[in-house]
Amino acid sequence: MDENGSLAALEQLMEEFFNHSTSNARKHEIEQQLNAFKLSPHSWKLCLYFITHTSSQYVVMFSLSILETVINQRWENGDLAYREQLRVILFEYLIENGIQAPHFLREKYAKLLVDIAKEDWPHRYPTFMDDVLELLRTESNLLVGLVLLRTASEEFMSANTNLDKDRKEELARLLHPYIPIVFQILTRILENLVIFSGNKPRHSATATPPPSPTHPSSTMGLTMQQLASVATFRPDSKALNREILTTIQHLFTWVPISAIHPQIIKCIFNFTNISSYAQEDDDMCVMAMSTINELLYRKCTPPGTENFFIQLYQHTVDLLRDLSSSSVYRIESIDSTFMEKLSELSVLLIQQHFWRLEMEPNISTLDFLSLVFQLTVQLPSVQCYCQCLVTWSAFLKQIKPQNSHKYSEVLLSLVSMLLKKIQFNSNFDQLRQIDTLERNEDNDTEWSTFVKTSNEIIAMIAEFAPLDTFNQVLIPWKLQYESYRGIAKGLSTDTNLINALSCDMSERNRLCCVLTDFSTLTQTLARLSSLFTDQDNTEMPHSCDDLIFCIFQRILDSAYIATEAKLYNSRLDQKLIECSNNVHSELLAALQTWLFWVLQKKKLTDHNLKTLIDVTLPVLMEPGSTPPPVACSAARLLLTLTAQVPPPGLMRTQTMTDFIDVASTLRQSSMETRHIVNGSICNLLLRNWGESNQRDNEMRHYLVGIFFDNLTKDFRLLTATTEEQRVRDISENTLNCLSHVVDFCKHFSNSSKRLLYLAIKSSVEHALLVFPAYVKYQEVSQNILGLFINVLGVLQQQMGIDGTKNAVNVFLQVAVNEQHVVTAPSNIEKLLQVLKLVVEAPGSAYKNFLPSILELCMQNLCPVVLTQAEEYPEVYLSLLDLFYSILVHRWQYFYISQVRSGFSPCVEADLAADFPQKPQELISILQIFGQALLQPDINIFKLSIGVLEDLNAKWNLYSKAIFRDYLLNKFLTVLLGTLVDKSHSLLSEDTQIAIYNMASVNFQDFFTTFLPEFLRNFEGISPEQGQILMKNFMENYDKDMPTFIQNLRIFVKNGQHFRMCNSKPRF
Repeated sequence: MDENGSLAALEQLMEEFFNHSTSNARKHEIEQQLNAFKLSPHSWKLCLYFITHTSSQYVVMFSLSILETVINQRWENGDLAYREQLRVILFEYLIENGIQAPHFLREKYAKLLVDIAKEDWPHRYPTFMDDVLELLRTESNLLVGLVLLRTASEEFMSANTNLDKDRKEELARLLHPYIPIVFQILTRILENLVIFSGNKPRHSATATPPPSPTHPSSTMGLTMQQLASVATFRPDSKALNREILTTIQHLFTWVPISAIHPQIIKCIFNFTNISSYAQEDDDMCVMAMSTINELLYRKCTPPGTENFFIQLYQHTVDLLRDLSSSSVYRIESIDSTFMEKLSELSVLLIQQHFWRLEMEPNISTLDFLSLVFQLTVQLPSVQCYCQCLVTWSAFLKQIKPQNSHKYSEVLLSLVSMLLKKIQFNSNFDQLRQIDTLERNEDNDTEWSTFVKTSNEIIAMIAEFAPLDTFNQVLIPWKLQYESYRGIAKGLSTDTNLINALSCDMSERNRLCCVLTDFSTLTQTLARLSSLFTDQDNTEMPHSCDDLIFCIFQRILDSAYIATEAKLYNSRLDQKLIECSNNVHSELLAALQTWLFWVLQKKKLTDHNLKTLIDVTLPVLMEPGSTPPPVACSAARLLLTLTAQVPPPGLMRTQTMTDFIDVASTLRQSSMETRHIVNGSICNLLLRNWGESNQRDNEMRHYLVGIFFDNLTKDFRLLTATTEEQRVRDISENTLNCLSHVVDFCKHFSNSSKRLLYLAIKSSVEHALLVFPAYVKYQEVSQNILGLFINVLGVLQQQMGIDGTKNAVNVFLQVAVNEQHVVTAPSNIEKLLQVLKLVVEAPGSAYKNFLPSILELCMQNLCPVVLTQAEEYPEVYLSLLDLFYSILVHRWQYFYISQVRSGFSPCVEADLAADFPQKPQELISILQIFGQALLQPDINIFKLSIGVLEDLNAKWNLYSKAIFRDYLLNKFLTVLLGTLVDKSHSLLSEDTQIAIYNMASVNFQDFFTTFLPEFLRNFEGISPEQGQILMKNFMENYDKDMPTFIQNLRIFVKNGQHFRMCNSKPRF
């Protein structure tokens, strides 16, 4: 078939393939035909014809993809004439059609031309950079020049380029002389683009750029007259603006900062003049900001560039001044993404250069802060406002305590502004527009983010001026406190008021605002508590103790009113009830935070303690009616109370003992709240009581029995014949709670753990009893195994050897008898975790479990885990963890110690017996780690190589005879193959160290036996090339690690190069 016929056939195939009516079967057939065409040796010649004679974009892209393969894989073996022909076709297309071509085609052609230059410039393509410069000076091809310049920057200088180190360094060296002239051209282009886009530069004077350095190549020279002719045209601004900013942004990632003239920075800042753009062009301002920020991402200030960054700071100040001027900008139109970039710029300047700016006599950092302050006040958008606070946060982190007095006025003004910003009383118009319903991935609403962010800045300021900040917060809080007392009492007792509110919407809205402001300010007050409870803060005067205690009393009083009122049960408007619930929740949360201070100062009276119990327990006693946020805050307060106050003091109240009687039967609004309540009961009943009388001890044991009996009663009544759904529901509920309780008590004393185990012993034994019957229910079996993971991890000592043995025997027996059920991935993972805890248990008695554990793993679990490794890598990781524990904690199972073997501990290891007792089992376990090195999952590979290195460090594994004779060469082959194949490049350093440690067992063996065998099996290289690799490695033979690893890298790199060259057919 001739060229025209081939083109017509390909066009027809491509049109058919992309037609929506073509069936998948037919598409598969077309794919096979296209792949066959790709593999034909001379398909690239037809592609050259296709791209110059077709109007189908599908055909062009298909042809370019084939040509890209030729350039990247077969270029060095190609005929020079054909290479020149391809280069000319690509360049001529860009010249003739680059402007009109679709974006993706223009990019593809540029990429292919740059790929050629990456291989041939300057030796076989000497005019590449001069062609790019000429295009940048040509009106009709400016866009093409920018695309080529950006692509060259990306391909030549990116860290992830596939160039070898020497070629990359050569390209960098070749590009460096072009930098001055490139930036002169780009600066002039920017100046013209700014003018023609209607943007007015912020300063009328322009700095004259310095003369360009003299370059030895005459072809690179550009006179000032030539520069003057650059881009004096009205550009297709959008595409050009985007392309030049993108190009400069990438250049900024690698060009030396000393080579960047401030004039180009000034031009880029002119693109941030958003008042000159239409609304849809806001992204141009964002791109300009991103370009500037790229300089600061590098986090370096080379000597001599200090003035450059000072000018950058001054441009930023000018931008902030323009933004703060309502005569220039419509502040409400500022995009949040633009503010994010501006905030990022400000933060980077503060973090990297603030200390330098403070030292400059002609710079006032207060001017910068005042502009940020104005912007923070003016911005109406929550997102933009929060971005401003990010800048304040960066600034506050940079302030040194000895300099904080310089900024005290602006910081206290900021506190005052923030307090007004978060109150409806002073910022109603903005706050009413904030969303309070939709939640983000952190479960925060826009409102909660707004308040939290503001409070964090207030707290950071309070670290420098605690009392002043605290007093500023107290002023509005006290006003809202008085209002709340009246509102709460009125709403809880005055029926007429409730009826009136149902008809008066404006009054309801006013009350909602008051309640929300009180809630917000209470949250702010709670956030400040940590400053006063910090024992390292010696600057806090004791004179404020009475004031703080008074505030605590008022918070406690307000919480008592809220608990008594129970407005969530009233007939109020739903919005009003929600606001009341928020107040109630924040008051309880504030009590929790300030309680630490009260206990620290020993100011907790019996009356206050009783009141704390009275505001907490009634809320938890009625889970059906209490709103979840209120219940959760009450539970957290109870947890803090029971953790900080000695249990006997809390147990004196009848309310508390009554609550314990029913606590485990209460169905709280969330499992989190229930767990917190159960933890509180554990604090009360299981923590050490200190010295107590017999009556207290009897009451304690009685309440422990009552609590755990109620908690587990339904589960202990389950039998093998109980209806399935009931089994699932009760197990899910009870075993989850029991597991959490055991985990909660992990740091308790042994006496407390003993009391806990006695209380749950019957439930643990019942779980073992029903496990064989319930293993068929996956969720139930997981819950039982999860319980035993915690029990064995926390209470194994109290459980004893017999109890542990019984549990392990049950699990092993069920695992063998019910293999088809137990081998569900989630069950295997938990079972492996249980066995790992048994293996790691101290004492020799537990080693008796090892034979049955190893038998189960090798015969039953390993075959399943290995076949499902890619689908369930986490199960494979658990298996490796178990084997690692066996080899670390039970090494004596395989190797008898030197003392028991009759050798002195001082005798060298190689004189002692080097033969394991269980050789086949040890080899099988180590082979599992070897198989793990072949897995594609990087976490499995990392764990396996880490385990091998750890075992070698601990037990000298690589020197053991069994490892040397049976496994060493296999492991070396896998690890060296990993380096050659680049299968786990991120862990190449770990792999190289492991190879060195294995080779160092016997370097002579490594070079004379292993390496020749490895090279004989090295696919893709010839015997002669293998000899070269061997010779080079042997010539550089050295035993120290750095030299060996350096030579190993060269060996691997050369092997990869040989294999790549051999895989490239000529074209």
